[in-house]
Amino acid sequence: MKDSDIQKKNKKTLWVEWAVYGLTLIVLLLAVPFPAEARKIFYFACGLAGIGWALDRKRPDNGVLFLLAALASFAFYRTAHTIIDAGTFSSEIDALQVYLSTSSRFLMGLLLVGYLSTRRPSFHERWFQALSITLVLALMIAAGYAFILQQERDGREQWATLFSYEVLAVSFAYLGLQLTRQIDERKHWGVLACIGLLALGIVLWTETRIALFCFFIGGSLLLLLSERVRKWKILGIASLLGAVALIGSYPYLVKPRLIEAYTDITQYASGENRATSIGTRFELWRGSVMALKQEPLGGGYWKRAQIIAEAVEQHRLDPVALHYSQINMHNELLEELSLRGVLGGVLLLWVYFAVIASGWRARPRNLALLGVIFAFAFSGLTDALFFSREATVLFITLLAVLIRASPRQGET
Repeated sequence: MKDSDIQKKNKKTLWVEWAVYGLTLIVLLLAVPFPAEARKIFYFACGLAGIGWALDRKRPDNGVLFLLAALASFAFYRTAHTIIDAGTFSSEIDALQVYLSTSSRFLMGLLLVGYLSTRRPSFHERWFQALSITLVLALMIAAGYAFILQQERDGREQWATLFSYEVLAVSFAYLGLQLTRQIDERKHWGVLACIGLLALGIVLWTETRIALFCFFIGGSLLLLLSERVRKWKILGIASLLGAVALIGSYPYLVKPRLIEAYTDITQYASGENRATSIGTRFELWRGSVMALKQEPLGGGYWKRAQIIAEAVEQHRLDPVALHYSQINMHNELLEELSLRGVLGGVLLLWVYFAVIASGWRARPRNLALLGVIFAFAFSGLTDALFFSREATVLFITLLAVLIRASPRQGET
């Protein structure tokens, strides 16, 4: 869209469009290192988006409506199920507030995603540059925030894993955006390489094993899906740089975590110790399946806890499952299935599929959108990201700014 075309828009909504997009970029900038501040701006941007949408009354296309329907169904069902289950929550962990908070973020985010999906500012070169710079700055701020932490992983255990997942989502958004735009200048590829190494450095520093696999698999897939680029040359250079970083950090960061993983698995298999990092996840997943079998429609928080407690008493599960089951089941899909039943799991998969469909059907493909959903879905294999208020805000914000990041042929 040209500047002259923008000026012809109705002046009463033009300022709202710029304000919503600008505030959303600020949220994205703050989301990873400063989630509390980002959350406040997120709510304001969503409210302003609702006003703007009511003023211009523009309707998203059918592809976006499919995505909005998936997000709305997931959010409303999650909210309704949580309210019905309200009397069974433990006041100590305040799980009711957690689930209602994440649901409210999805519901507010619907306004943001819906409004920005009807606008075309991101097609303009100025908005592409603003989005690119914001993603780069977000990663740089996150890196500075990460590298001043305590030297030992134990000191940052509570949030290091989530931190690495969020960094992956932002870095994949940047990688996908640049690959979709097909920029040929060497300086852009140089910046892209630096951003990739920065993201890899953060992942290595947090010592998060699943994030490391996600980085290499997701990055390779995005490169292979890109069009009209010298795939193998770029992939080869990227792999070489990644290998150098991996080899350099292997004795200090990677090897200890791999040895720990091997020890966890062998101790779990032998029955010697099931209360390890990996062993706990295995027990939680087994408990999730037990809860689903007994309550396929979703028994709720208290019923799930009761089923797991009975399994522990009968020595079918390790006691470690009692504590962590009061938080989440460390798997996104199993969390939904064990808590909200088959319908909850289906709605979660619908959200994944709707985002993938939106990115895949765009021409050219919206690789940034595909990268973000890969980061969240892959990370969801061992953690429940939508249990986190911060991760939910980041997810919705990235959807909002990337939903129109891939212009159709003939649009500029």
